[in-house]
Amino acid sequence: MQVATLMWVALILGSSLSAQSFNTDFIRYLNEDGITYKDYTKVESLGMQSWHFIKKDRMPEDEYSFISPSDFKIVPIIEEDYNHILFNQGSFSLIKEDTLREELIIKDGLYIYQNGVEPDNDGNYGNSAKPKGFRTFNYVWVFPKNIKVESYESNRDGEWRLENNTLSYIGYDVNNILFKITYRLAEAVPLHMSNRDVVLKDTVDVTNTAITISLWDDGQVDNDVISIKLNDEWIVKYMEAKKEPIKFKYFLTNPENYIILRADNIGDIPPNTTAVNIDDGKNSKTIVLNSDLGMSEAIRINLNKEE
Repeated sequence: MQVATLMWVALILGSSLSAQSFNTDFIRYLNEDGITYKDYTKVESLGMQSWHFIKKDRMPEDEYSFISPSDFKIVPIIEEDYNHILFNQGSFSLIKEDTLREELIIKDGLYIYQNGVEPDNDGNYGNSAKPKGFRTFNYVWVFPKNIKVESYESNRDGEWRLENNTLSYIGYDVNNILFKITYRLAEAVPLHMSNRDVVLKDTVDVTNTAITISLWDDGQVDNDVISIKLNDEWIVKYMEAKKEPIKFKYFLTNPENYIILRADNIGDIPPNTTAVNIDDGKNSKTIVLNSDLGMSEAIRINLNKEE
C-alpha cells in the first residue's frame, strides 16, 4: 500500500497550536456490494485550529459531500503530495462517499479490509493524529443485512463490540491504529418484496426450459393464503393453499431464476407453510417454504440446458 493511499484514506489530524489530542468519531456505512461506502467523521479538540489532509490533485468539494465548518482554507505542504484543509476551530465534521481500493482484498469470497500500514514521512501510519494521537477514538462500521462479519482485530488495545449489523471499536489514548476486518456477502436474492426480507431456502437444477410447479399446504390445512412470484411475474396471487396440489406450467428463459413465496396471511397456525415441487420432465424436487408477514423464503432454479 502506498503512502499516498494512507494519507487519502486514513484519518490524520492535527492542531497548529499545542501538543493536544483529539476525540474522534468515525462511522462507515458500507453498501450491499461490500466495496462502496459513506463515511462520517467528527473531530473535537480544545485547540483553536485543526486540519485534515487532502491530496494535492483533489479539491475538498470533489472529495467530500459535506464539510463543516464551511469557512476553511487550503494550505499547501511543500515537498509532500498532500495539502491541509485548515479549520479555524478545534473541531470539524466530514462526509465522504467512495470505494475501497488498495485497502480491500477479495479472496475466495472473503473480503479482507486493512487500513494503511506504510508510514508517512513523520513515521505515522494507519489511523493517526498529530502530534499526540487520539484521546478517544470511536471507530464504527455499519453493515447491510446481506453481509456477515467474519473477524476483526486491531494493533491497539480497545473495546470491540459486534451487535446485529454494527461493529464498533473504542480506544483511549491511542495512535497509529491498524484495523483488519473480514466479511462475506451472503448469497443475494435479486428479487425483493416491499417491507419483507427474502431468504434463499434451496436451489434446484433443471435441464428443460418447460417446468411444472406444484403447490400445496404442507401442514394442517389452516386457511393459508399465498402469492407466488417467479422472477418478475406473479404466477399466483391470493390463493388459498389446499392439500390437493395446484399445478402450473412455466417456460424458463433465464439461466438463473427465483421463486418467492409471499404469505398474505399466516392462517390459523403460523407460519405459512407451503410445499413447492419443481418438475422438468426428468427430475423433480420438493422444497417446503415457510413465510410470514415479515419474511419470505425463496428457491433458486438454475437452468442448465442439455446440448
